Amino acid sequence: MAVRTNKLKRALHDARTVFGSSVRLPEPGLVEALGFAGFDYVLIDGEHGSMGWAEMERMILAALAADTTPVVRVVKNEPELVMRALDIGAMGILVPHVCSEADARRLKDGALYPPDGRRGVGVGRVGQWGLIPMDEYFRTVNSEIVLMAMIEDAEAIENIEAIAGVGLDNLWVGTHDLAASYGLLGQTSHPRVLAAGDRVVAAGKRHNIAIGFPARNPDDAKDALRRGYRAIGYGSAETFVVHYGRAFLESVRR
Repeated sequence: MAVRTNKLKRALHDARTVFGSSVRLPEPGLVEALGFAGFDYVLIDGEHGSMGWAEMERMILAALAADTTPVVRVVKNEPELVMRALDIGAMGILVPHVCSEADARRLKDGALYPPDGRRGVGVGRVGQWGLIPMDEYFRTVNSEIVLMAMIEDAEAIENIEAIAGVGLDNLWVGTHDLAASYGLLGQTSHPRVLAAGDRVVAAGKRHNIAIGFPARNPDDAKDALRRGYRAIGYGSAETFVVHYGRAFLESVRR
């Protein structure tokens, strides 16, 4: 028996483009639906969402059932939070506000077992509750974890080369917080914000790291792909329900 292969990690390392969406409400069925829709990964949003650990665990299981990669966004870059999300089955971790090389290394330390990191040992679901031999588990599990960092502060842009050099799998440009950090709240398409994103893309190319972008619509996603982004996040299950439901009602109501 072996640790589950992380298809998202393989795609990122093979320079393929990946697409994800997110869920904030504590509802496993929404995660499952996004997986069935064909997204490469589902972001279970523990930073802005309302789920607790038990609910998050069920959402992870729903992603696995729908054959999509469960990525958990923790509320802050704390090794204990990263470890716990991975222990309950997450196959990827996204941490907010990575502003320095030290922040990036903190994520790596919390997510990976020695010698690559300092993650506490608590083998459970990922080790199939003891069915996978310990030597096999520890030999392979680090290589199946996707490490993602939010680049969403002006400080992070200035330190982007050092951050990219740590060896994470994905750097995610958080346009809303980045705009706010420049005093441009809500202006995610401001030239200064777009130029900062281009700096992240350039660093990603130099270090062979996929860079992520939150697309608001298909044209936005196509433009991001042209600019060199290789990970596209699109909306959330909740916004899909609201917008598609409203579009239907507006088209038929008189």
